[in-house]
Amino acid sequence: MAGFAKRPHRKHSAPHREKAYEKPVEADADEGSYIKASYFDDDGDDDDDIPAPRRGRSKKLVYDDDDYYGNRRPKKPNIFVRALHAIFPVKGDGIAESVRKIIFDIAVVAFVITGGSVVWSIIDESNQGNIDIKVAEIYKPVVEDSRSAEEVKERIKGELNLTDIDIEKIEAEKPGILPDFLGLYSQNSDIVGWVKLGSETDAIVNINYPVMQADDNDYYLTHNFFRDETQRGAIFADYRNKFSFGELSGNTILYGHNMWNGDTMFAKLSRYYTPNSITDPDAYKKDPLLFYKEHPTVTFNTLYDNSEWKVFACVLFNTQEELGEVYPYLNYREFSNKASFNNFILDIMDRSILWTDVDLQYGDSILTLSTCHYPYGKENADTRVAVFARKVRKGESNEVDVSKAVRNPDPLKFAYQYRVEGGSWGGRKWDSSKLLSYSD
Repeated sequence: MAGFAKRPHRKHSAPHREKAYEKPVEADADEGSYIKASYFDDDGDDDDDIPAPRRGRSKKLVYDDDDYYGNRRPKKPNIFVRALHAIFPVKGDGIAESVRKIIFDIAVVAFVITGGSVVWSIIDESNQGNIDIKVAEIYKPVVEDSRSAEEVKERIKGELNLTDIDIEKIEAEKPGILPDFLGLYSQNSDIVGWVKLGSETDAIVNINYPVMQADDNDYYLTHNFFRDETQRGAIFADYRNKFSFGELSGNTILYGHNMWNGDTMFAKLSRYYTPNSITDPDAYKKDPLLFYKEHPTVTFNTLYDNSEWKVFACVLFNTQEELGEVYPYLNYREFSNKASFNNFILDIMDRSILWTDVDLQYGDSILTLSTCHYPYGKENADTRVAVFARKVRKGESNEVDVSKAVRNPDPLKFAYQYRVEGGSWGGRKWDSSKLLSYSD
């Protein structure tokens, strides 16, 4: 073993035998005091060996691990150093051992990063839930508040420490703004509305968020109502949509994340397309239309108007050209004439997984709610699900006969879907007479 002296030369070739000795009577009480080189018989006779006289500079006799009987042993590295050597490659490791350690180290780092990300997501989501409550307390529509507009203003001034001058300034900036939004606007002037689906008592969905609008479609992907950075972002309108008193885009597009927990932001919108086979109640799994039947309308209020919207379609869209058609549903925000409106509705209904009893006609305002949804796995197809609704017309009931809703047995799909599922499109089969402004 490296670092140790050679064994001493023996007098003859007789097999080496260790002779057991008992501690001499006159020895010290310290057991280690008698364990010396002079007490070992190294030549096989009955007499104790006597150390040779020292001549000049002597060398200390040292035995290796196999026959070490002295009371001094090599000092072992401390436990921390041994742990590091067990984890990280060190000099003397073979190739296989080094590779094993490197792979192990990479796996540990990946686990720590992933675990930390999950923990951070949970903490962030919990914090954002508290913010949702805070924002919802600021927004109390007159209808729900059961107070007059002036009483709502007084409540807002008291809760947010606003003055009459603050209120007058907001009303000058946004003529016609509803009292419901004065408090929210005072906190963030990017607000353009409020979207709601379900309620706090709803067993499966509670979408209840402010709708923001920035100068691009990126900012509110990662920022909340108070402009704090967060993973879930906010619900926001396409930056090209119009929101002003008496004017609204022909198709208002709202975006929201499909959060990892499958519950917050726009995550539940995917249930219009298909139930979640793991988390949804059995009733939804047995009846894919049940979610629609229980949620046939969406509430979307703007700064100037409170409105209900009737859901009429739900489509899964592709975003990758190599997988087939990429339908540009986000580019249809205005309809210059009847033909452009009709063609858009025809395209949507051909692709919709859902047919309802809701009719449409040129001049209707359309609402599009868009979110991520990956029924084929994100690594295979980066897809979006969009729910389409039209505004309840003036004087029209917001009631919908959901018993007439059916699943489309043959929606028009993009190429990748047909490669995975087989089949081909058999042509338009939905009742196009529901599009009142269209004739074959």
